[in-house]
Amino acid sequence: MKFLASVILALSLLVSLALPVSAQTCATQHTVKLGENLYRIGLKYGVSWPDIAKANNLADGNVIKGGQVLCIPAKTTPPVTSPVPTVIPTFTITGVVRDQTVTIQTANFPASQKFDVLMGPLGAKGVNGTKVTTTDSGAGGSFSATYNIPANLRGATQIAIRLQSASGYFAYNWFHNNTTTK
Repeated sequence: MKFLASVILALSLLVSLALPVSAQTCATQHTVKLGENLYRIGLKYGVSWPDIAKANNLADGNVIKGGQVLCIPAKTTPPVTSPVPTVIPTFTITGVVRDQTVTIQTANFPASQKFDVLMGPLGAKGVNGTKVTTTDSGAGGSFSATYNIPANLRGATQIAIRLQSASGYFAYNWFHNNTTTK
């Protein structure tokens, strides 16, 4: 009888180990739609995107595919009591003076944030670019600003520009280094 109980216990352990992570620890499952990312999915369920990546053994949280079924772990953050805006800061290039300045118009910027303004070669999205200045978003939303093109990028045909805050907000764009206005 002890032998039979031992065999049953061993089989049940094997079955539980063979089950996918989602069947063992998921609060719910989510089928990825085209264009979704872990950050947005996390907002929907009140779970951080790193927690979703960890629950699904994703080495790169930026690589998910439409139709993929994800394990959504139980919430680890307190419930949201008021709607959280899910806007993404963006900006457009409204004018360029070759090798001198670039003017931008922002949209959806969070209030009271300090943004480092970086410029670099096209293709780098401004990451690790030359710091031009720091801009305060003030009341947030929309503002216009003009920035000097750094000396090391003068003569470049295309330049990337990035605004990033210490709290994780960022936006980037690029422009042709030719005198233009919109």
